[in-house]
This record gives sequence, structure tokens and C-alpha cells, in this order.
Amino acid sequence: MSKVIVFVHGAGKFKKNYFKEPLAALTALLGTQPPAVGVWYSDIASVGASLGVAARGKTRGKRGRTLDGDEVANFKAAFAMLVQSDFNALPQYERHTIAFAMPAQFLAEVIATDLTQVAGYLFDSKTYSAIQTRMRDGLNQALGMGDEIVIASHSLGSVVAFDCLKESAGNSNVASLFTLGSPLSKLRRLNLRTGDLGAIPGNVGEWLNLYDSTDPVANALGPVFPSRPFRLRDVFVDVDTDPIRSHDYFRNEETLTELAAAML
Repeated sequence: MSKVIVFVHGAGKFKKNYFKEPLAALTALLGTQPPAVGVWYSDIASVGASLGVAARGKTRGKRGRTLDGDEVANFKAAFAMLVQSDFNALPQYERHTIAFAMPAQFLAEVIATDLTQVAGYLFDSKTYSAIQTRMRDGLNQALGMGDEIVIASHSLGSVVAFDCLKESAGNSNVASLFTLGSPLSKLRRLNLRTGDLGAIPGNVGEWLNLYDSTDPVANALGPVFPSRPFRLRDVFVDVDTDPIRSHDYFRNEETLTELAAAML
């Protein structure tokens, strides 16, 4: 059976062909270029661009969509608190000097821009719908190119892929779902996502969640999602000791090796 890999990027500015670099690295490992689709949504309002503060406590995207400023601020503050508590809960042997030398406020400010973009997806229904349409279109395109799909979703993209599969996994033949540096654990604990996996269990062969303990966004997902009757495997990958660089999974050798194995 032929497999098609579907890349899904995270928050930030990305070119439409962003997936070419990890695809080239994957090709080097496999010896041949696999068919691939890149789900691109960086042009959609409130994603990939900072939101400005508008009047009356509202936050406005570049296309004029309005979010509740308090809701966004509360989300960012709660997420930052989880980042600190997760770091504080790590055993001593997992604590890297660089990560723990950073003041809490500085780390919160570092991830604040990405969290603003994430909020645009979480709290604006039009943005959510537009991005979900891109995700469904990408899966449909991949289904027309091969028999099975391997999804490689990063950061916010892992939430996009999760949301799509939860509703419509029955329409896809997904051999493997990769979530790389996923914020799903934190969103689950903030009650922004539920533990209900919807259509995922019966239509996804395996879910592999790759995370680095110094990545401020990521966590293991097993503790917050049910493991039966679905196989969810958390895989620690040592991307970097710096909290910012540790979120760069697509350039990590361990990540690429896992993706290559799933494509065989």
C-alpha cells in the first residue's frame, strides 16, 4: 500500500512550500521522495500575525475579526502558568540548566506571540472554520494520491489535525498521526479540549506524540487522553536544551527517523 505524508505547520509565518525542507530530509532517509501534501493556513487572519488591541477590551485581527481581549489574556496567563508548573514538576535529571535559568516572566513573553495566534484559532469561529477547511482539503488531496496517510502535525497544527480527525476520521485512512510539540495536554487541562477522541480510535492506526521536556509548549499526552481502545505512544525526543530551539521538531534527527519508519 502506498502512503502519503501530510505536513501541518504550527503558529507563525510560513511560506506555502514550507514542507519542502522536512520532505527533503525525509527523502534522504528513505532513498526516494514520498508523495506529500502541505496543509497551509498561515495566510488566514489571526494566525501568523500579531493581533492588535482594539477599543473596549477587544482584540482585533488584521482582517478586522474581533476577539474578546480578556478571554485571550486569561488564556495566555493560564497557559504560561502551566508552562511553569510543568517545568517545576520535572525530575532533577531532566532539568537542563539553560531552560531553568530563564525567569518565568521572560519565558511567558517568549511564547506570548504564538499564544495570541493560537487564540485566534481557538476563540474565533470563522478562523477555526477556515483552517479546518484547509485541513480537510489536504486530507482529501492526500487520499487521492495514495492508499494510506501519515500526518505530521506540529504545535498548533497538531490541534488542527486532532480537531479534524475527531470529527471526520471515518473519511480518512490514517496509518499514523504524529503530533510534534503539541499543546493538547495544556489545552485539555484548561478545559479547551475534551478527552473524547470522537472518530479517531477506529480510523487511525497509531498516534505518536513526540515531545521534548524543555519545550514549553509540549507534554506527554497519555495522562490526559484515554489509551483504550486506541494506541497512543508518547515518545521523548531530545531536540535541544533551549526552550525555543527545543520546539523545532522538523529539523530533529529522531523525529525524522520516526517519520521515515512510519512511511515504510
